[in-house]
Order: sequence, then structure tokens, then C-alpha cells
Amino acid sequence: MTGRDAEHDPIREEALDWLLKVEAAPDDEDLKSALAAWRGTSEQHERAYRSVARMWRLAGDLAPDPARPAPERPQRVARSRRSRPMAVAAAALAACLTIYAAPQILLYMEADHMTGVGELRKVRLEDGSTLHLDAESAVAVSFGPARRSVTLLAGQAYFDVVRTPSRPFQVAADGLSVTVKGTSFAVEAGRSSVSVAVKAGAVEVAPSRARRSLFRLAPGNRLRMARATGAVTRTEVSPADVASWRDGQLVVDGVPLAEVVERLDRHHRGVIWLHGAALAERRITGVFNLSDPVAALRAAASTQGARVRQLTPYLLVITPG
Repeated sequence: MTGRDAEHDPIREEALDWLLKVEAAPDDEDLKSALAAWRGTSEQHERAYRSVARMWRLAGDLAPDPARPAPERPQRVARSRRSRPMAVAAAALAACLTIYAAPQILLYMEADHMTGVGELRKVRLEDGSTLHLDAESAVAVSFGPARRSVTLLAGQAYFDVVRTPSRPFQVAADGLSVTVKGTSFAVEAGRSSVSVAVKAGAVEVAPSRARRSLFRLAPGNRLRMARATGAVTRTEVSPADVASWRDGQLVVDGVPLAEVVERLDRHHRGVIWLHGAALAERRITGVFNLSDPVAALRAAASTQGARVRQLTPYLLVITPG
């Protein structure tokens, strides 16, 4: 789980603030006392801090809890104390495998084609159509005599479809059904929405929860369906910017920072925690290099006066400046 996936909980936000303060000043005894007092205010505070600290440790840092130092033990158990980090590391590894590996195993069983972190893939389908997969994306393919079907299971994909009027090409993605006879378009299954953008030709989109049953999109049209409400919005995009990730670029125009982080995370080996609901909704416009996702993240955050802190080699936290 990444930090931005977590529900924005004010107490959890405070807990992260305390963690960052203590990490910045580990020898400040007054700060440690203040943290201990905050944690003792309520069980909710204590649970929130434990949760934040656990995520930090799972991301690669096994430092002890600064507010609750371990009691001294006799010398004869020193060996046990030395072995504790290994036990914690093993537990952290097991937790990470449970969190990350289980969904990946399910995807692996269902997908015909999939990519890992930072990996792009081009696939030539049996009808001659071309499929491009962004990083951390997966599809299942089912072709028959009368219909060509692809299900986007995760991430985003770009399709360059060979025209075959008697055999429509259909893409399904979490509540959206896209039907074409021959065209070029991209589909993205994001955390908060599912979208379709057309580069060339025309597509017909049927959102399962929209009042209208069918939307027709032309080049430069983008349709987005919100997961939470099913609301559908149409916007314009330059056809040249559709699936810009194929060229190693992230091109965004007025996109929430949370969405930018989500896309960059597909190319980053680690955990990115976006701290603050208001910050997550700030709009970003720009062109960013996917080959260096950390630099791209810093550039995007800086446009909003936000900071990117690297707490461990695998944990980045974005906070208001």
C-alpha cells in the first residue's frame, strides 16, 4: 500500500507530522516528550502513530520508536537483542510480500500481457493490431471469429487497431466499454477514475453507470468516468499528447497532484506518500521525464511549493512547503 492510497485521516496526518519532526531532530528530548504526550492523548493517536511508523519501517528503516525506548536488558540476552532487527526485517518482508505479491499473483494468473515497474512493452496481436503497455499495467486478450476483446486489468494501454468492419475491437476497463473498428486510442484505469483518449479515428464509449448509454469520441477527445460517483466528463487533449508515456514523457494539463504521483509511481521502485488532502487536489501542468521519476516528482511538487523528502532509500514523502 502506498501512502496516497490511505484515507485522508486528520489524526493520521498529525502522526506523520510528528514522525517527520522526530526524524529531523532525533536528539531533541523535549520533542520526544511532546510526542509521547500526544500519543498518550487517546488510543486513536497511538494507533495512528504506530501505523505511520510501521509503514516507515516496512519501507526500509528499522530504527526503534524514538518516543518509546526499549528497556535495558541484562547482558546475557544481548544476543537476542542483536537478532531482533533480523526478526523485524523478516516480519516486514512477509508483510510486504502479503501486500504486494498477492495482487500481482492474481494479475499474473489472469493477464495475457503485463509489465513491471518502469517497464514498457509493445505487443503485436494476432490480427495485426498493436498494443502498448505502460509500466505496471496488465491486459487479458480474447479473440474470436466475430469479435476482438481486450480487458485492461491494471494501469494504462494504447491501442493501434487494424480496421476490420466485420470484427469490432472492444476494450473493457472497470465500468467502461470502448468499441472501435479501426483507430488509435488510449485507456487508463486509475485509482479514482477510468478514462479514454483518442489519437486518431473514432471510438464509441459505453460507461456502465452513465445516464447516456453511448458517447462518440473523435481525435483529441477524452472521456473520464469517476469511480466514486460514475460521473462522466469530456475534455480536449492534443492528439500528439495521447499516451505520451510511450515516448518517456508525462504530459499533464490541470491534473491533480495525486494523479501525477500515481502515474510517476508506476516508474518508481519504492513508496510515495502524498501527505495532505488539499495538496493532493492541487492542479499540475507540465511535461515531466519518466526516466527519472524522482526528479519529475520534485519538479511537479515544486510548482505547488511542496517538498519531497526521502526518509529511506525506498520511501518518499511529499509535504506542503
